[in-house]
Amino acid sequence: MLHRRGHRLLVALLAGLMLSWGVVGCGSSDPTQNNDANGGQNQDVGNQDAEPTPRFEARFTRPQIDEPDETIEDSIVELLEETPDDATVRAAFYTFGQDHVAEAFADAYDRGVDVRVVLGNTSTHSNGSDWSAVTILRERLQQRLTICEDGASEGGCMGENIHHNKFITVSELGDGSEHVILQTSANLTDFQLSQFNNLVQVYDDPALYDAFLSYWDDLSRDETDPAYDRKEQGDSDTKLYFFPLSEGDPVLDVLQRVDCEVGADIYLAMAFFTNSRSDIAEELRQMDEDGCGVQIVLRERPQINSPGIQIMGNLENGDIDIGIFPDDDEIQLHSKYLLVDGAYDGDDDARIVWTGSHNYTVSALRYNDETILKVRDDELFEAFHSDWEHIRNRAETIHP
Repeated sequence: MLHRRGHRLLVALLAGLMLSWGVVGCGSSDPTQNNDANGGQNQDVGNQDAEPTPRFEARFTRPQIDEPDETIEDSIVELLEETPDDATVRAAFYTFGQDHVAEAFADAYDRGVDVRVVLGNTSTHSNGSDWSAVTILRERLQQRLTICEDGASEGGCMGENIHHNKFITVSELGDGSEHVILQTSANLTDFQLSQFNNLVQVYDDPALYDAFLSYWDDLSRDETDPAYDRKEQGDSDTKLYFFPLSEGDPVLDVLQRVDCEVGADIYLAMAFFTNSRSDIAEELRQMDEDGCGVQIVLRERPQINSPGIQIMGNLENGDIDIGIFPDDDEIQLHSKYLLVDGAYDGDDDARIVWTGSHNYTVSALRYNDETILKVRDDELFEAFHSDWEHIRNRAETIHP
């Protein structure tokens, strides 16, 4: 089933070695990014007017029993500490319960950074009072904090269910990087420190940065728009999908662009995958039958009458390799990503990552505030594939 990967073993081993240090830095896979306006190779490396090449960085959590992993929270704090005093920071998170991360946002604001934050309305105690991290943000950012449907029992900023985003934009860093995006799968809570999660940082992609920033502005208005229906291209081979959508399914569209007759391998790591997206499961089964190698890791095996039992029936009606995290495992899967290695949309050698906050549920598709980030980059792909292998090795094989 892994028919495309033998010739890439050396790259994978190098990526795995870098992952052992917790971070993988990746450059653009597009060799034309440094070409000048006339189509020739730009030889003037000292040209101050040349646009920097977009680059990517991946980080992953490796929690163990009684050993929570703070890699993603540390990355966020580090990013804020590296932000110059006159920079702009915009952040959007679902649940926010970590005081030290709240302090990092507030400290950046105190030293002059233009910080604004949008949160979901679920970071509260049973009596309705805020978690302490939210109190820190309320007191120190004041009007620069927006809580979606503040005071309501539920509701996103635009979607009718929840604000489920997990991203930060930074206008510039002290090292000269600009137009920086941090997209993660993790919520900012203690519970997430014992979950497998991922983070992608994108540097020097102005169009992608502007797309995130425009989306953040729309979220901050806290006005319901259940038909947001938007996607944007970045300057590198990046793309951003926004939710909620009133119709269609971009994940299904992605899968239908894979040419299994030419050949491709599909790797999926998904926290929540329910009956409402059973058409994705059926498409994956059909892709495997048509010649693609499809391998999947899921958070848990759905039980009888559960929201995922139908998708399991679809997936198991074929030769798909399926791994499941045991229900009693203290370490669980919270990442949500799709990897394609092979023939995609007319390119026979595409290597693409789709990741973000989006689970394969109807709420994520139609009712939540969510994003999916697409990046085509060989090194980033290898980093995610190495992470997928690590997750798969922990999961139990249930099929075939």
